[in-house]
Amino acid sequence: MMFPRVFALVLATAVLVTSILIFVMGARFQKVEQAAYSGARRPWWFIMGLIVFAALYIVALVGFIGSAEKTWAGWVLMVVIPVGAALKGGLVILNKKGQQVVTSIEGDAAWRKIALARAVLLPIFLVLAYYV
Repeated sequence: MMFPRVFALVLATAVLVTSILIFVMGARFQKVEQAAYSGARRPWWFIMGLIVFAALYIVALVGFIGSAEKTWAGWVLMVVIPVGAALKGGLVILNKKGQQVVTSIEGDAAWRKIALARAVLLPIFLVLAYYV
């Protein structure tokens, strides 16, 4: 179960790094969100990030499927979280109303609250990595 564990640690790291960026940048992070979610064309870094993430997920999923032992944490990490993330992404990226909600967040305080709320995910991914 090495690859699912690596996947969980990468997710935890991504949550930590983006939460710190959001907290430090505050309202300036809105430009990043607008570029990624509501632009006419997605930026190269967004597309590249999705490709790398998808490749890592596929490798981890194959490792999970090939594993003899399937833990509850593995099921959550490899099935529940990706399905939830896909639904959330679809609601934001493919839905004009979702894009408007994300791109209309204003002010440093609002973005810092988002950063702190995201920080709650960090221990979840670390626990999943441990129990996978």
